[in-house]
Amino acid sequence: MADGEQLDRGSLFFLEAFDPVNLADPYPLYARTRTTDPILDGGNNIWFTFTHQAAYRLLRGRNVSSDERNGTFFQRAVADGTLPDHVLEREPFMLFLDPPDHTRLRALVNKAFTPRRVEAMVERITARTEALLSADAFTDGGPVDIVEHLAHPLPVAVICEMLGVPESDHELFGAWSEVMTKSVDPSILRDEADEVAIAGAAAELDRYISELLVDRRAEPTDDLLSALLTARDGEDRLSEAELVSLVVLLLIAGHETTVNLIGNGIVALLRNPDQLAQWQADPSLARNAVDELLRYDPPVQFTMRVMLEETEIEGVTVPPGDQVIVLLGAANRDPSVFDKPDRLDITRANAGRNLAFGGGIHHCLGMTLARIEGQIAIGALLKRFHGISLTVEPTIRSRMVLRGYREISVELGGVGNGAAR
Repeated sequence: MADGEQLDRGSLFFLEAFDPVNLADPYPLYARTRTTDPILDGGNNIWFTFTHQAAYRLLRGRNVSSDERNGTFFQRAVADGTLPDHVLEREPFMLFLDPPDHTRLRALVNKAFTPRRVEAMVERITARTEALLSADAFTDGGPVDIVEHLAHPLPVAVICEMLGVPESDHELFGAWSEVMTKSVDPSILRDEADEVAIAGAAAELDRYISELLVDRRAEPTDDLLSALLTARDGEDRLSEAELVSLVVLLLIAGHETTVNLIGNGIVALLRNPDQLAQWQADPSLARNAVDELLRYDPPVQFTMRVMLEETEIEGVTVPPGDQVIVLLGAANRDPSVFDKPDRLDITRANAGRNLAFGGGIHHCLGMTLARIEGQIAIGALLKRFHGISLTVEPTIRSRMVLRGYREISVELGGVGNGAAR
């Protein structure tokens, strides 16, 4: 294929991806493109991959970088002076760092974000879910927005409680998180208005977290923030800037992705009532069901890797410095791995092979917590209400990396009498 034709196909895919029809349901576009171009040249030293094999390999590769600053596109933008100063000055999230910096930070965070701490939250998550489902929004007989009254408030409350944020500030944190979600998009997908909004939210978050750190140093408690302050590996410990950056990342990762997991999962079940009924009939399917929901419509649609050396991917040679956009949503619908991938099947034997939480050294730190929240929240909703139906088509948010719904309005009926489990 000629270079010009390939670039045209890449540009066309990029434009199609932003079409409202494809934002609402990107999977047919992924499938069509995977068939013709399993790796697609998008121009500007950027590529897209659509297969599970390529995604798995890149997520675990040693010859790749997670830091877009190593990419030709980013470096060219710096040289051209087209990047705002605050983008260059911002402390990168741990998610976008490479070893040895990533290794050091991850080791310190692991000492605070322990399985014991996550397990201790199960009872609290269950209680909060029951409280939300017992509120007026779910009992007054009218339509209820699942995002506003369950999928959003539950993860906000959970991550804020873990961090030690006062309950009176939970909604404030939720608003900041809403703005900061755009910061995980590659810089090519952000415009000037996005950058200004991100910079404002980041400044407010930094200020708030810094004040909270002062309080925790003076009076440590049994929360994640206090644990991060005391985490050390030998004589190494987190700096102030690293602490603030980590708390912001935990807020976004611990909140937004779980909002989308719950919301996307509920919509998928409502559009596949046989699967919804199967979960209601056998609640023990919850764990595998959430893995299948993550595969079917993942909250994180793609991630990025920069090639550190010339690399062959799907038979195409990608030069060093080029960025590869790894489409996790496409990989999770790859028919070479998942039989009938466009069918939701909560009993699917290999649902756990989904790449919704990434892989390799950068696999999602909070994936266990997210799965637990999804199992409890969706399971409790299905147990309490035997009849659930959409009132209108759900409203999708205009995000590329983090995919989720702005509003999911449902009618509820057939109230049961069980508690969440």
